[in-house]
Amino acid sequence: MRRKVVDEALGEAKIMGIRNILALRGDPPREEEYRLDVEEAQEEEIRDNNEEFVWAVDLVRYVRRKYGDFFCIGVAAYPEGHSDESHPVEQSYVRDLPYLIQKVEAGADFIVTQFFFDVHAYTRFEKALREHESGVFWRVPIIPGLLPIQNYQILKRTAKLAHCRIPPGLLETLDPIKADDEHVKRKGIDALCDIIRKIQAVKSDGPRGFHFYTLNLEKVVGSILENCNLIPLPSDIRGSAIDDSPAIPNGVNGTSHHIPNGIVPQIRKP
Repeated sequence: MRRKVVDEALGEAKIMGIRNILALRGDPPREEEYRLDVEEAQEEEIRDNNEEFVWAVDLVRYVRRKYGDFFCIGVAAYPEGHSDESHPVEQSYVRDLPYLIQKVEAGADFIVTQFFFDVHAYTRFEKALREHESGVFWRVPIIPGLLPIQNYQILKRTAKLAHCRIPPGLLETLDPIKADDEHVKRKGIDALCDIIRKIQAVKSDGPRGFHFYTLNLEKVVGSILENCNLIPLPSDIRGSAIDDSPAIPNGVNGTSHHIPNGIVPQIRKP
């Protein structure tokens, strides 16, 4: 992505008071979506090109260098390993660790993981980070990513695209009811709550947060939050529910708040 586009996006975020940035490599941009005026494009051609931001770490370094500590920067991680291929030959978080270390050392403040359903894979991943010999992950918040189950076919397709393992027990539960979306959702809520409780049982030095991939479907997320008691009662919240400090993320998107029990969507907002 061109530096001009990055600068405009960061400048607008700062003006609006947005302090949390999730720095992702993403897909290569389609040039027509970021077309500059002809004269501007000619002037910028030599000194501004897509080669400056090839990897997520390039964006982390740039934001930190230009804006100091104003932004709280998050980066992605993959408990089961990252892959760009349809049929990965090798997919392991161990192979990814050097790149994650680079992103944290470049200035990342927190880590959000790809979604998963294998709790063991996540806890093994978190333990490996906390105990890594580099020491860079000791105090960095690691936020597990969770994908609410809305539909059997969507679950299978999304998991395949992300190279995410679905435990056999979960498939055995959902397979007999795969044609009944409402039943799948109810069982999915139970499955996600089970994952959350198992993660909460693992000792943590700081508050536990969760990032939900809602896909713009918030009702199932709301049920998960309520069933897992992730929404505090008003009497449980001391002071402001929103933390403006860039040192700890108060959300990884525009619909999240940092509250005592972690990072959750504000589902009661009109």
